[in-house]
Amino acid sequence: MGAWGSGLYANDATCDVRDTYISFLEKGLRNIEAYAKTLEELEEYIADDEEPLLWYALAETQWKYGRLMPEVKEKALSWIDKKGGIEEWLESPNKGAGWLKTLEKLKAKLESPMPPEKKIRKPAKFEMNLWDLNDVYAYQFNKETSKENGMYGKYMLMQKIGEGTAYTGETKVTMRIHVFDKIFDELPSLDDVDGLRILPLDSPSRVTISRDYVMEGIPFIHKKKPIWMSGLITPARKSGYPKRYLTFIGNTPGPMNIRTNDREVDWEQIENWLNNFYSNWRGIEYDTVADGEYEYFGNNGDEP
Repeated sequence: MGAWGSGLYANDATCDVRDTYISFLEKGLRNIEAYAKTLEELEEYIADDEEPLLWYALAETQWKYGRLMPEVKEKALSWIDKKGGIEEWLESPNKGAGWLKTLEKLKAKLESPMPPEKKIRKPAKFEMNLWDLNDVYAYQFNKETSKENGMYGKYMLMQKIGEGTAYTGETKVTMRIHVFDKIFDELPSLDDVDGLRILPLDSPSRVTISRDYVMEGIPFIHKKKPIWMSGLITPARKSGYPKRYLTFIGNTPGPMNIRTNDREVDWEQIENWLNNFYSNWRGIEYDTVADGEYEYFGNNGDEP
């Protein structure tokens, strides 16, 4: 899975499941129909390593909206008991302690009284391709969670570097952005962009290098994986776009080398993924190699 943290929705798969299920409810489908359509739409997750993530996201979202189905709850709890999804974290320094804590919280939620069924309103039409090419905006951290790591009230810069299509209930054109790798205590200016490196929108564990090796006399070569340096940013609904916390800084030419990738991030979870990406890449060096492709060089630039 493409993960940027150990939170339930800090990976592509659970976000995909959550958004797909909600989109069917917003179209007026009954819960059983939205459930069936979600399984049909995302059948590639079934019998795959990411299957537990499907049931976690479905169960948590159904519970939140007062629609948790017994069979979904049973599936999710069964996977939790088996520590489903832990494989992604076994090579991490804490061996998945953060993920196990996430599963504990999810189990407690699913076994607690479910809230009343929420009315689903059709979302207002929202233009996802909001900025001009090369626009730079400062985002100000404002969530309670950002107080825990001292980010509250501070700023990060991001820039639109292109466009792409994303599916949020329907296929729409949205912005491709990159993020500048620096935290500002005060509102920065366009001059502050000069010389800043770009923050990877990726997990260091996804691009871990495997050494070359020989098996039965046959050489196996493992190429370094390109790091995802940008992403398509999408809002699930108009209310999710944090307009009041975004300040236009200016417009300046973006990078000459733009490499497209499968990374999608969303406005609703922006503080979570910015915090995770920023903390995950402290002390890790990387460099460009060709045509916008990036190569991971390990801690302090030393190849493992």
